[in-house]
Amino acid sequence: MVSEFNYKKIVPLWIIGIFYILPLIINNSPYFDDIGRSVYGYFSWGIDGRPFSDLVFSLLDMGAPATNIAPFPQIACILILTSLCYLLHLKFNAEHKMGWLIFTPIFLSPFFVQNLAFQFDSLTMALSVAFACAPVFATGRGWLKLFLSSAAGVAVSLCFYQAALSAFIAVMCIYVLFELNKRANPLNLAFNVSAAVAGLAVGYVLYSKAVVPFFVTSDYANGYNQLIGGTDDLYANIRLTEKVLRSLFTGFTGKIFLIVFIFAFAGAVTLAVRMLKRQDSAKIKIVNIGLLSLSLIVLLFCIPGPGLVLKNIPIGPRVFIGFGFFIAGILALSSFIFNERAHRLNFLSIIVCVLSFSFIATFANASKSQDKFTEKVINEISLDIFKVGFKNVKTITVDGKMLDTPVVQKAVDKYPLMRQLIPVYFDGQLDWGVVKMTEFYVGFSRPTPERQQELIKNMCNMQEISNGGVYKTYFKDGDLVISFSLGNCN
Repeated sequence: MVSEFNYKKIVPLWIIGIFYILPLIINNSPYFDDIGRSVYGYFSWGIDGRPFSDLVFSLLDMGAPATNIAPFPQIACILILTSLCYLLHLKFNAEHKMGWLIFTPIFLSPFFVQNLAFQFDSLTMALSVAFACAPVFATGRGWLKLFLSSAAGVAVSLCFYQAALSAFIAVMCIYVLFELNKRANPLNLAFNVSAAVAGLAVGYVLYSKAVVPFFVTSDYANGYNQLIGGTDDLYANIRLTEKVLRSLFTGFTGKIFLIVFIFAFAGAVTLAVRMLKRQDSAKIKIVNIGLLSLSLIVLLFCIPGPGLVLKNIPIGPRVFIGFGFFIAGILALSSFIFNERAHRLNFLSIIVCVLSFSFIATFANASKSQDKFTEKVINEISLDIFKVGFKNVKTITVDGKMLDTPVVQKAVDKYPLMRQLIPVYFDGQLDWGVVKMTEFYVGFSRPTPERQQELIKNMCNMQEISNGGVYKTYFKDGDLVISFSLGNCN
């Protein structure tokens, strides 16, 4: 494959990727955890089971403390993923003119926007996806090579970002779809898939036995390590996944994806009819249809990924890495309608690209609007703190949630998924805004959750420092409460 690699032909993909991420680069705004790492200088991925992320960033950052070197990690992230798309094109459909368009949803996924927004994590998340997909290039080179590469790829990928495990499973499903279309021997195909699955199991065991016990110490990671207890938990996770997906498939966006799904269904039917018409035995035909059906079902379940079998399913858009692979898979199915002239259906991929560009630009501008509002609120709260006396304030508690700007409201109206993407830095105990205040001066500690509730309950007995219109501040005995609920204390 290296000998077939044409660097000139990959340039359009690199250009698409850079233009796509450009709104985030222009904003150059820290996103949630980025704030803590920039302010306090910690890495701390290892305690969540991602030791290789610590290793990579300690090398890039020239050791501790962690410093923000954005946008370089985001640029590296997009170059890795676009290169991966081109390599998948060479592996699966090199004869398809501009066939790399099929794989662009891997990085153009609306859910992956959150991964790209992280100025630190974006690079290691991309590396995790790349290592998860790497074993697919060993297919057709013998059972042992595929098994070993799958075990190694999965183990390394998990050490970067656990949610990328869905990328390994999804890319193997896409491999099966392309092989079925190329009239591969289904028995050999099933044998290769079994090698990959065996490697997946070994890689996961290596990670769980050799990495998790020695690194995972955070409550955050341990909270997501519990498996579901039965079918009721599974159904609950499926319903939650459906709810998240519905937040994307609305309005004009929903209509666009409906068109794509219709073409994909036509492609699946076309492929099934071709397989049934071939001069194969009934046994071979049954295996073919079974592999096709199983691949599509598994590909669908790859959207939420491994979180589907966890008791506390992570529902952040960033863990829905499999969604981009799912869309790539159905675009591949669509291309099977015209095997000889697959490029006729490139317009479907182009439509998805345009939609994705609109989505990320909306996200970037809405986030910028909310960030400006947050800075204004922080400046006003800072004045309140200096009124009280900087040394007199010991703790800060946040009550309620900061309002959205009109720009954010319109973005959420158009794309409900934006509600989970656009950061609100003052939201009860999720008070990253207090950490953002530390960018300007020494921060203050936050009371325990129980103490915070007590302060909020009794804030009317505290001295009202100011009424900022969208919030009020109260102070007593070193405790400052910022109330966005604007409770009436008269």
